[in-house]
Amino acid sequence: MASIEHRASSVRVVWRIPGNPGKEYTTWPTEDYAEQARAIVEGHRGHITAERVYADMGMPGFDEPPAPAGPSWPTFREWAEKWLASKTRLGPGARDRYEQQWRDHIFPEFGDTPIGEITSIAVGTWVNHMRTVVGSEKTVTRYYSALFSPLKAAADQGIIPVNPCRGTDFKRDQRADDDTGEHAAVYLTPEQFEQLRLGFDERWRALLDTLIETGVRWGEVTALAKMHLVAPGKGKPARVRVWRAWKRGKGGERYLGTTKGRQKRSLPIGRDLYKVLLALVDDQPDDTFIFRRADGRELDYSDMYNDVWAPSLTRARRCEQHPPPNRGSLLEAAPSGRCRDYGGTTDHGKPCGARLVRGTDRCASHFGPARDAVSTCGCPGLLVVDQPPSWHDLRHSCAMWMFSDRRMTPLMVSRRLGHATLAITSDIYGDLMPDLEESVVDVIADARKAGRRKAKGAAKKAQRGGRSQS
Repeated sequence: MASIEHRASSVRVVWRIPGNPGKEYTTWPTEDYAEQARAIVEGHRGHITAERVYADMGMPGFDEPPAPAGPSWPTFREWAEKWLASKTRLGPGARDRYEQQWRDHIFPEFGDTPIGEITSIAVGTWVNHMRTVVGSEKTVTRYYSALFSPLKAAADQGIIPVNPCRGTDFKRDQRADDDTGEHAAVYLTPEQFEQLRLGFDERWRALLDTLIETGVRWGEVTALAKMHLVAPGKGKPARVRVWRAWKRGKGGERYLGTTKGRQKRSLPIGRDLYKVLLALVDDQPDDTFIFRRADGRELDYSDMYNDVWAPSLTRARRCEQHPPPNRGSLLEAAPSGRCRDYGGTTDHGKPCGARLVRGTDRCASHFGPARDAVSTCGCPGLLVVDQPPSWHDLRHSCAMWMFSDRRMTPLMVSRRLGHATLAITSDIYGDLMPDLEESVVDVIADARKAGRRKAKGAAKKAQRGGRSQS
C-alpha cells in the first residue's frame, strides 16, 4: 500500500489515496522514521494525507510546510473523564482501574496535553519509560490500553485525525526482542498433564479436569454452580453453562458478574466429567458452587495456588528414588542451640531460631529438601517442564490441544475459549496456528486428488459409452 524509497540523504514514504490520481509522500532523515510513517499510512489503508502523517509523527516535513494548526482540542484529562462517563457496559471495578491507571502514570504525562497534540513518538517514549517504572510487560500493556481506548474513541468520532497509539510498534505483553524473563505461556502435553494430575489430591482432580477439558478461566470455573450443569439429552452431549465469573469491584471487593468480554457460552463436556461434577453437588441447592471451600464459599486464587497448586506441582516433579538433596547435615553428636547457630534461615533470609531436629544441624522446617526443590533424574512418569506452569496454563494447554487437531477450526477454538473476536485468539495463540496453515496444503492436495479420480472415472465412462454406440 505504501512504499519506501531511499534517496541520497533521506528516505521517502510514497502512497496513493484511493480515488485520487496523484501521489502522497513524506520525507524522513532515517529509515526508522520512514517505517513509522508507513505504519501510520497502512493503518489508515492509504486514506490519509501527508500533512496528517507529519502531524501524527509530531514534526513538520523536511520538504513539506508545517501542518496547519489544529482545532481547539480537549486535554487528555478532559476527554478521558468524558469518555469514561459515557461507557454503559463497564463495571465499578473496571471504572476504578481506569481512574487509578490514569491518575498514577497517564495524567502526569498526558493529562494536560490536547489530545490532537499527542504523537506516536511521545506514546512510544512513554511506553519505554513505563517499562522502567512498572517492569512487567503485562502491566505495561494494561496502562497502554488505558491510553489507547479513549484516544481510539476520539479518532472514531473524528475529533482527532488518527489515534497516535496506532503509529507505534507496540505489541501487547512483549518487547521487540521479547526477552523479559517473565512467565510465558506453558503448554502441557496430554502426558505431562496426566503426570501433573497425579501430584494432586483426589478432591482437586475434578477441578483440573474441568479446566483442561473446557479451557475456562479461573474466575469462570470457580463461579460454576449446580444450576449451570445441563444433563445430556437424546443425541445431545452434557453441557456446562459459563455465564458468569468472579469480578473485582471498587476497593477490590469480589462479586459475581458477566464473563470477560461478556461472552456467555454453553460448552459440551464428556459424560464422565458431567457425572463427576454432578456428584460434587448431589442433593445440594442449585446455587451451590461446584468447586468450593469446606464452608461452601468460593475458592480464592492465591490460597489455592499457595496451598494446593505449588505443593502438588512439586510432588509431581519429585522422584521417590531420586529425591532432591537435603538441606543441613546429619551429625553423630547431638548439637545444642537453635537453628540460627548452624546457618538455618527463614524464607526471608533471617535467622530461624527454632529447635533443631535431633541429630541434625537444622530445624524441622529447614532440614530436608527445599520446599520447591525438584528431582533432576528424568525418570519415567516424572513431570519435566522447562518452566513451572500455573493454573492459567491449563487454559493455554487446552488451546494447544484443540489447535493440534485438524477437526478444530480457529473459530471453534475462539468460541470455546470465550474470546470476543477471532483476532484476540490469533493475537494470543498465533504461534500455534502455523501448523494449521501448513495443513491447508494437505487439504488442497487431497481435494485435487479426489477431483482427478472423479474426472478420470467420468472420462473412462464416457469412452466406454462411445465405443458401445459405435
